[in-house]
Amino acid sequence: MIEREDLTCWIHHSMAITGGYLGVYALLCRNDFFGNALTSNMIYIVTSLFGQNFFDVLIRVVGVLLYVAGSASTIILSKKYHKKLYPYSLAVTALAVIILGFLPEHMNAIVGLYPIFFAMSFLWNSFPGAYGYNASCIFSTNNCRQIANALTEYSITHEKKLLKKAWFFGGTVLCFHLGVAFSWLTHSLIGIRSVWLCAIPLAISTVLIYWEAQVEKASSLSTCKKMPAAVRVQAAEKN
Repeated sequence: MIEREDLTCWIHHSMAITGGYLGVYALLCRNDFFGNALTSNMIYIVTSLFGQNFFDVLIRVVGVLLYVAGSASTIILSKKYHKKLYPYSLAVTALAVIILGFLPEHMNAIVGLYPIFFAMSFLWNSFPGAYGYNASCIFSTNNCRQIANALTEYSITHEKKLLKKAWFFGGTVLCFHLGVAFSWLTHSLIGIRSVWLCAIPLAISTVLIYWEAQVEKASSLSTCKKMPAAVRVQAAEKN
């Protein structure tokens, strides 16, 4: 039987495909700007300030605020509903993909990334990792660092858990770049509207999320049956 934590890993890797897909979409369609992260955008805010390009500063600051809003939204929703944010993130990402496909090819590149700023921040917080490891599914820098650290530690200590850690982060990086390759291929065939084909990895993630929910439900029912009758009644009353 598939373990729930393994399904969580598969879900994370599938969302990394989406992260890679939208990451290269931004690079190919929006003047080589990477919408999955804020680092370069915030650097350009400083350089635009010194260059007195205040309009550029304004549109970039809006991008930062959207990114922050995406992250803040996940905290608010998780505190309010105490549930996994998978369905919300899928909906937000799907909406962003739909909007991106309707945006004109020749427009301000940063404004064209507004949907990605919000959606990728939301996605990052909604799919934090698996097996107790925090791994980004929207960029690769820290994931590569974790692979190097785990393999180096393993060469010294020979702890097998470090190989599992390296496998998990390596799988995330691999799936991210599978998304990159798929996005590049579709873009070369149909151009900017190829962003709509991001629906394919999103559909795969949806199936995996549903599968995980069914495994969790079956596990809960099994646990409930093992409880004494009085305990089951108390649990039902609380719910």
